[in-house]
Amino acid sequence: MSVDEYFTKLNTSLPSTSATTRIPAFFIAHGSPMLIWPKQMPAASSSLMRSLMKTSGPDGPLANFLKALGPFLLQRYRPKAILVFSAHWETERHIEVMANDNKNELLYDYYNFPDELYKITWKSYGSSSLAKHVKDLLDKAKIPVKLIKNSERGFDHGVFVPFIHMFPEQPFPLPVIEVSIDSSLDPEREINLGKAIESLRDEGVLILSGGLSIHNLNDLGQSLPDVASPHVRDFEKTMIMAAELPENRRLDELKKLVRHPGFRLAHPREEHFVPMYVAAGAGSQGEAKVLCDLHGAVTIAFGL
Repeated sequence: MSVDEYFTKLNTSLPSTSATTRIPAFFIAHGSPMLIWPKQMPAASSSLMRSLMKTSGPDGPLANFLKALGPFLLQRYRPKAILVFSAHWETERHIEVMANDNKNELLYDYYNFPDELYKITWKSYGSSSLAKHVKDLLDKAKIPVKLIKNSERGFDHGVFVPFIHMFPEQPFPLPVIEVSIDSSLDPEREINLGKAIESLRDEGVLILSGGLSIHNLNDLGQSLPDVASPHVRDFEKTMIMAAELPENRRLDELKKLVRHPGFRLAHPREEHFVPMYVAAGAGSQGEAKVLCDLHGAVTIAFGL
């Protein structure tokens, strides 16, 4: 689908602000560095990598979806700030919240890529007041938390890679802060983290939690629908069905996904899947809708 076609589909799928005063919470497919692969550079020579580039590269369907999603969210919900979680930042003992008002730095946390990918920029600024508010909410929920400066770490590629497509205006005009996920990777704890900040949706804060529905670096073919194991395809199908269940069943069925026979082949480690639970917790009330069902790159809106 083209960017315009995705935008039209989003327009018919999501409620306007007249229908709800709360901004939904989103689990977004954040892609990989392939999304920002320099167009003038050839992709890897293997047929597998060429196939992945077609689906996950800068001109592929995921890039087109993200290019539609970002402007749509800004236009439809007019957020005052963005709070983002990423599969690439997990902390133990404390949830960490980036608290700064100055420029957000970037963390190029990928390796053995072309030099051009280490020169990528995405300019934005933080908000110490929003970070303090998030800390207060987590304190109230009895979730251990501490504030850090963005300069101590920087936005990882699970943030800036999709945001380059979603929010191309630089410097980005809204404050953006990143919050870590719980390194236990326990679905219940990630859901509770999301629930603790759910009220921010009433305050004009757009909550985005980035990961992937399939992430297996040891078997990249699982990210291709024509190559993936039937167990992996069934896992993702089950995930999509569970996400759109009624509120009174949804969380229980989503939590069961980590026991699905295809889960470990889709996710040898859970870190790219559990951000979905943060978004599900932040949007636990109301309906949920799958906005993009690309294989390996499902995006879901929670709390409609």
